[in-house]
Amino acid sequence: MKPYHLFLLTLLPGLSLAQNPAALPGDLRALLQQATANYPVLKQQEQQIQAAGLQADIARTALRPQVAANGSYLYLTPVAKATLPVAGREVELQFQPNHNINANVSVSQSIYDFGRTNANIQRAGDNLQVQRRQQELTRHNLTYQVAAAYYGIGYLHKSMVVQDSVIRTAAANVRVLGARLQNGDALQYDVLSQQVRLKTAQNRKIDLQNQLDRQLALLTYLTGNGNPEIGPEALQFGEPVQPFNLDGQLQTALASNKDVLAAQDRVRAAQTDIRIDELSGRPSIGFSGNTGYRNGYVPDVNQLRYNVAAGVSITAPIYAGRRYRLQNQAARYNLNANQYAVENASAQLRQQLSQLNADIVANQTRLQNLETQVLQARKALEIAQTRLRNGVITSVELESAETGIEEAQLAQVLYQYQLLLNRLEIKRLLGEAL
Repeated sequence: MKPYHLFLLTLLPGLSLAQNPAALPGDLRALLQQATANYPVLKQQEQQIQAAGLQADIARTALRPQVAANGSYLYLTPVAKATLPVAGREVELQFQPNHNINANVSVSQSIYDFGRTNANIQRAGDNLQVQRRQQELTRHNLTYQVAAAYYGIGYLHKSMVVQDSVIRTAAANVRVLGARLQNGDALQYDVLSQQVRLKTAQNRKIDLQNQLDRQLALLTYLTGNGNPEIGPEALQFGEPVQPFNLDGQLQTALASNKDVLAAQDRVRAAQTDIRIDELSGRPSIGFSGNTGYRNGYVPDVNQLRYNVAAGVSITAPIYAGRRYRLQNQAARYNLNANQYAVENASAQLRQQLSQLNADIVANQTRLQNLETQVLQARKALEIAQTRLRNGVITSVELESAETGIEEAQLAQVLYQYQLLLNRLEIKRLLGEAL
């Protein structure tokens, strides 16, 4: 990874978040490419898609001839025999050989099955579409996970920069109060209080570093890259996202949201299942034939002879213990469940957009208030530091001023990051690609 000092180059919001892939930071584009190429779940789903594609080919084989080579041997005893007068003498005739041999090539072909095969092909195609949609959804969510981790690393670095400033200020206060203690102008309590504050700030930085390491571990897992390169662009959170018209965005999202589309695909697959169950009780017409050699023909039952057999068969189910009706009923329940799943996905989408809009409004208001608060806290700290040097301030007053600027700066970075996540979430819910 690039040295951390790259992240110290800038602390102010810069470029807007990309609205199209070409506007994304180069290092983020590289991470997204690595993720789509290396993420194990995508590879697993690709194999599932390949298997689902073969199911359609398997279903089509029902329309093609089935050719098989057959051979059998059967020893049988006793066998039917009779003694008959032939040409003035008695001859023993055997109607079945002891050694029965049959070798042939058989052919079978479905002639007409009232649409069952075509329905099975349709079901295989529907399942293939469901698998493809699931992979598309996984890839879509993956890219936003990578982007969130990428900008999360930027957020943590910006927070660590603020925390470094807190540590430097606390360390400087320890030195100033230590000197005043030696001169008799401060108490040991004041020095100890600042030392505690310094250690607290250092521990907070350790927590931030731990969160940073965890984000890097997540990014490594998502991208398959053990050494992801993160440039200073991760610090550029962009202009705050604006609230949106809920009804307008909802209509757009319903047409392109990946979860809603996946639920709709499952509804189509369930409808095909009903069609298949409706056709399962229909008759079927098929052709079968075979040719080969066998023995057992009178009068010489042991002699192998060439034979041919061919015919057409019709199979019509009459009674199956209500199986077909129950299967159809179960399929309809499954269809209803999937239709409710679409309704639920749509309702969840509306809820998510509504909550997201409320978060944007709240985060924007907080950020606007913090801009004023940061300026006021910074001015208060400057006054407190001046009074400290002149010996006219207590350590409690100094800590209050420092705490105010620290909390304001950290909160400002946090809400800038939250608004960035809000923007990413809008794009994800609308089904837009990064």
